[in-house]
Amino acid sequence: MSPRSPFSGAFHGAFRGVRTRRPALAGTAFATVGVLLTAGCAQGGPGKEADAADLVGKPAGTVKKEALKDVRMTYVSYGGGMQDGQEAAFVEPFAKESGADVLTDGPTDPAKIKTQVDSKNVLWDVVDTTPWDAAANCGTLYEKLDYKIIDTSQLPRQTPESDCMVPSLIYGYGLFYNAEKYGDNPPTTWADFFDTEKFPGKRGVDGRPTPTPGIFEAALLADGVGPSKLYPLDTKRALRKWDSVKSDLTYWKTGAQQTQIVQSGQADMVMAWSGRIYEANANGADFRPVWNNSFTLYDVFAVPKGSKNDKAAMGLINYALGAEQQTRQSEYTSYAPVNVGAKPKLSPQGKKLDPTQETVLNQSITPDFTYWGKNRDKLSKAWSDWLNG
Repeated sequence: MSPRSPFSGAFHGAFRGVRTRRPALAGTAFATVGVLLTAGCAQGGPGKEADAADLVGKPAGTVKKEALKDVRMTYVSYGGGMQDGQEAAFVEPFAKESGADVLTDGPTDPAKIKTQVDSKNVLWDVVDTTPWDAAANCGTLYEKLDYKIIDTSQLPRQTPESDCMVPSLIYGYGLFYNAEKYGDNPPTTWADFFDTEKFPGKRGVDGRPTPTPGIFEAALLADGVGPSKLYPLDTKRALRKWDSVKSDLTYWKTGAQQTQIVQSGQADMVMAWSGRIYEANANGADFRPVWNNSFTLYDVFAVPKGSKNDKAAMGLINYALGAEQQTRQSEYTSYAPVNVGAKPKLSPQGKKLDPTQETVLNQSITPDFTYWGKNRDKLSKAWSDWLNG
């Protein structure tokens, strides 16, 4: 990704619109959404049958007023401040302009998407998910996108083209440390993350069976493998490195838990997403980044296969890619925008945690998403077995 528009800083997670609502309980969410979608789209209509002319114009960020007046649809993301910011930045404004009734749910869960698709009872319409999941399941769990509706002309030039996904935001994934604990001698490399004698303290890491790309790469880098020699990943070597610090680890399973671990002092270092560290620091923590061999990642928008509102879903994606919407998302969440025309204002904290700075990009690594997509099951099993073993 090129350093187009770094993210900002003001966080407005409290915003909530009258047309969007996130059910409190997962079971209730599925039951409620199922009823509403059946009621709203039983006869097809603009949610399923619309063409580009019914929904959008150019550039991205537009939707025809009241084009989706009778549509009920669902947007899904990862919860916490990130999803609050997305709702305020583009979900609620889209609902107001298009006339759609947009429910929100979360967190994104590939297993739930598979269950919905396999049962032919798809309740989610737009999901913010990972590029490796979308790449691995394009055409099976995710619809091919209609680029007559979605305008990608303002995406950064390096953005890879895909049939089933477009980027939603950019973030950094790497090592963050407690500045108060390590003072004038902080960690500076992945090797330091694994050096518990020189840098004692708990480490927070990904505890999910399917981890964010970077978990094996970080261990290999710490063990002396060069960035250009990472792939194919030597998982056995990486897991031996993780064995060396296993007693010093604590685990997170959601982005919100990353923030909680940092704020509560459960860990002195954490392998985390930059936006979640921003949230923690906004609430009083003082964790700082180590950008050396950090990972530049992005989330993507995708449409579950069999969505009852697939055309409307693509209309929402197109709207979310607008310069104004991407600017607001960055200002509300701290994640960097994917529209080259977005101009979010920067706070001092936002500047420190901006993964699209030239100095950061010059020393960061973009994981091989194609490799991760093709080998996701094998990599997930290796990590899951290690977590449980």
